[in-house]
Amino acid sequence: SVLSAIALLLYWLLLTDLTAFSMRFSAFLLVIGRVASEVGLFLGALVYLIVSFATAISSLNQKLKDFAGMHMGSLSLWEMALGMYPTSHFEQIVTEPFVMIAVSCFAILVAVFLKNLLIAQLNGAYQIVYEDMVGYARLNRAEIIVTTLEQVSEKRWSRF
Repeated sequence: SVLSAIALLLYWLLLTDLTAFSMRFSAFLLVIGRVASEVGLFLGALVYLIVSFATAISSLNQKLKDFAGMHMGSLSLWEMALGMYPTSHFEQIVTEPFVMIAVSCFAILVAVFLKNLLIAQLNGAYQIVYEDMVGYARLNRAEIIVTTLEQVSEKRWSRF
């Protein structure tokens, strides 16, 4: 069921604490966490472009099923951005010149501008974090040790 799937995902998420045993894995996990925000910004910009182009195309006087309304246009543009749009449907888009111009502008913005911007952002963020990632990994390990020591009773600690 869905709850068991969520429970297993949370279990695997808890296992990421085991990366504290390896500085290399711990540093890599920290880099992923710091760079993930850049991917979020990319997805936000992509959704903005999809919604803006879908509303513009749906306002045109055209008869394409793939762009009949904002929801269908958004789905079609999302498929185009992911490279999953059927190539046979492009033949229909060519029949509507203004739709073709809008789709071409969208494809150029996504393929050239956004994807290259994502690569540059990930590269820049990784270079900034790379210098400090081993230090962050050591701090993360120390934090795990401190939280573990807080849970040890005083009697057990003195016996140790």
